[in-house]
Amino acid sequence: MPTPPDGKPGDSALIRQGFALSEVFSSWPRELLERLQPASRLRRYVRAELVHSEASGGPEVLIVVAGHIMVERIHPDGSHAPLAILGPGFVVGISRGLSPDDDPLHSYRAHGDVIVIHLPAPVVFRTLSSEVLLWKNMARALSKQHRQIVTTVLDQLTGNTRQRLAAAIGGLARIYGVEDGTRRLRLRLSQDDLAAMLQVTRRSINKEMRMLEDMALIRSEYNGVVVLDLPTLRKLGQSATEIGA
Repeated sequence: MPTPPDGKPGDSALIRQGFALSEVFSSWPRELLERLQPASRLRRYVRAELVHSEASGGPEVLIVVAGHIMVERIHPDGSHAPLAILGPGFVVGISRGLSPDDDPLHSYRAHGDVIVIHLPAPVVFRTLSSEVLLWKNMARALSKQHRQIVTTVLDQLTGNTRQRLAAAIGGLARIYGVEDGTRRLRLRLSQDDLAAMLQVTRRSINKEMRMLEDMALIRSEYNGVVVLDLPTLRKLGQSATEIGA
């Protein structure tokens, strides 16, 4: 079950910050965002906690305010497979809100500590209906976000295991890498996470991680990866399939 809302004094400010972070909502007039505020729920989650599942409850629009969520694919047998990790500013749930009767496809889980805004999808669409021109801005922002996610996922499916691993780490570094003082990128990502995302064995991931370390591209840490040479890593992971080519 999700962590109960804290009701902290700063929650309203965090909700406004979440709207500003999101390219989808940042262009909305202030008065429209104020209409959304009463329906907005700010929730805090810890690692591996379920944030939302399309298989239960009403359709929701989620905005990641801080931390990262793992997007999981829901298979017909009820099993889940990780697809991607999304960070602050990302918005999910719009397509489900538009087609609530479709089969559930995704669930969202905390990847570390995370703060998320939950919005009932019908409230978002009722507010949009009063400002039709906002649909254009929303479509543009969602298309950009969708392109980034799909490119990352497709690169993870193309090439040999080493290329796919390099593409996965490089793509995730672009989405949520954190730079330290040496401009190295640290990812909180376990080998189990990578194996599940690439649908290969952990043994295969471990072998290829050692090879990438020998090439001085990464360094493995406990439940994490330090990216040492991001340009070369991305070049190794380049796929023959390019979105929009």
